[in-house]
Amino acid sequence: MDWDLADEAACARLVGEVCDDQAPRATRERAWHALLRRIGPVIEAWATRSPILRQARLANPDDARAVLTMALERLAADGFANLRRFQARRPALAGDADQLDALGRLGDDEATDDARAATATPLRAWLRTLTRYCERDQVRRRLGESVGHAKRGVTTDAAPLPTTGLPGARPPITDVLTMAAVVAEVRAYIATFPDAMRTALERWLADADFDEIAAELALPDAARARALVRAGQARLRERFRDRMPAMFGDG
Repeated sequence: MDWDLADEAACARLVGEVCDDQAPRATRERAWHALLRRIGPVIEAWATRSPILRQARLANPDDARAVLTMALERLAADGFANLRRFQARRPALAGDADQLDALGRLGDDEATDDARAATATPLRAWLRTLTRYCERDQVRRRLGESVGHAKRGVTTDAAPLPTTGLPGARPPITDVLTMAAVVAEVRAYIATFPDAMRTALERWLADADFDEIAAELALPDAARARALVRAGQARLRERFRDRMPAMFGDG
């Protein structure tokens, strides 16, 4: 796993230090550099194995590093405005960010159960969402706006990365009200699924493995549980791919 509770606590502390205007400038700069050392390799690893870049045939070290640079620039822009917004909203973001990160896995059929281990990591979820937006903007930068018209397009509802001035604002998905609305709408749609499919999907989101789901639903085997979850994923992608591409455009 690329992030655990210890990483979350350490990075959240560093974010607080970066945003502490009462601290000496040198202290804040040291905290920023320490934060970079921790989150940089994680963001680059996410970009390296990104389904978004792989789909666009941009899965290479140069594009992964470009995504990393873009993400870090957005964090640093305008006096760390993005980090300050996260810090201000952190208590409210925690629950919805964790759910949003879980729901974001619905677009990735290749996510493994081990990689989905549940942790209370709202900063990780927030950074992961930001990275997805940067991945999509990198594809748009490399391949142009026309790629968004493909059936499995890679557009976002975030503004394109500007070529001048400060490098972009936080993705609108990280706004606390937007996040809550997204989670509520997706959860409401899941509630309309057939009982077995809904239960399998909800248990999977709660990090039950397929063997556990099969046992709870009296299914023949784990393969049947996996098939129910994948069917639910397909329904969600079909419903939300165009409106919520950052979550459902990767499948």
